[in-house]
Amino acid sequence: MPSFVLLAALSLSGAEQSDSRFAKFMERSRKIFETNHMVVDLQLSSYDNKIPPAECHYDRYFRKVERIRLSDGRTFARKEGGKWLESDDWGESGKPVGSELSNELNVFAGYAVIPLKSKGATRDKSQGAIVVRLIDQHTDEEGDEELVFETGREHQTNVNYPRYTFLRYKNAGPDEAVLYKFSGPIYSQDGTKVQLDARYGYLIAVKMNVNVVTPALGSSPQNSAAPSVSASPSARQH
Repeated sequence: MPSFVLLAALSLSGAEQSDSRFAKFMERSRKIFETNHMVVDLQLSSYDNKIPPAECHYDRYFRKVERIRLSDGRTFARKEGGKWLESDDWGESGKPVGSELSNELNVFAGYAVIPLKSKGATRDKSQGAIVVRLIDQHTDEEGDEELVFETGREHQTNVNYPRYTFLRYKNAGPDEAVLYKFSGPIYSQDGTKVQLDARYGYLIAVKMNVNVVTPALGSSPQNSAAPSVSASPSARQH
């Protein structure tokens, strides 16, 4: 599995001016995405145009199964501890993929979860410590609140720093916000700098008193009579 790091670290040590809400929102988001069906729409682009833009839709049941749908419609799945299969049934059956395609899918899967990681690495020590700042807070047309944080530096230069947008519904408590968007630069292990734009959501399954159920996109990968419904903020993705 390739490794990746954020251009600016997420560690808050030494950043006394950092907004403490960021860490709370990130921890809540990680817990939600680990206990529900996480969905991510991601786009990758390079700064030097040496790598063509790419995008995919990523699904994950934490420590169970992952699924990736490419822009050409092909769908792949990988069960925990298993290998990628070209599969339309969450890896229950399918055709194994070659090493080149497997590496490509690993890259997509790695990028999808990087914004949820708690640690990263700084590359320019002259900019000082990491400082997480709230740079925008507004209410959208649906009455929900969006809070945008930037993981910048003490002595910032005019560069692109990672930004995290959290969504808090109008009836939610002060700390009940969840990661909704990420935008920023990421370095791959070989030093390639790419721009990652990702939109996050999750789906939860609820039991309904019905006789016939047609599983939706977010339904359990096992045969289950519990249909999935959208939950914040995935309703904005579909």
